[in-house]
Amino acid sequence: MRVRFLVGPAGTGKTFRCLAEARAALLAAPEGTPLVLLAPRQGTYQLEQQLLAEPSLAGYTRLRIVSFEGLARFVLEQLQAPRPKLLDEEGRLMVLRALLAKKRGTLKLFRASARLTGFAQHLSGLLREVQAAQLTPAGLRQVAAAMTANQELAFKLQDLATLLEEYLAWLTAHQLRDSECLLQDAAEALNRNAPERGRWCAQQAPRTQG
Repeated sequence: MRVRFLVGPAGTGKTFRCLAEARAALLAAPEGTPLVLLAPRQGTYQLEQQLLAEPSLAGYTRLRIVSFEGLARFVLEQLQAPRPKLLDEEGRLMVLRALLAKKRGTLKLFRASARLTGFAQHLSGLLREVQAAQLTPAGLRQVAAAMTANQELAFKLQDLATLLEEYLAWLTAHQLRDSECLLQDAAEALNRNAPERGRWCAQQAPRTQG
């Protein structure tokens, strides 16, 4: 599958071009294999409005304008994989607050911050970056052990490893997943269905809005 990258600073027309090509494809073939326009979660509705602002396109069914979470759901749907029960963002923050209270005594760098209002939300963002990079608690501890010249960073990585381990264990115990786990589930489903993936990917034309 050939991939094209549109690179440039804000305001150079990347989004406009993606929408123009998607609109042209829909007008040329209203039905067919799905088209995917990947965008930040907060921008999907705006892109739908922009796409339909052109009078030549009254509507569409073939195009999916989705976030990364929506893309994971789409992949699982196409592969007919079971969809796990998801923990929403509010629930995630509640779990992290409880874990901070539970593990506060064992934390090294985050001990003082654990009680601060809003720290759970900050921690959620940090863990989301760690999960997106597919780092495991063991991997974080391994990196921390190598940080002999920067004890503060080593302590931070150790605390993140502890909290991520506790969080993932909580999800497993309650048979839940979160949006970051959903992306991993979609990737694993693609790997398990390699022959089907090859056929499916060859039919798709995903476009990334930058």
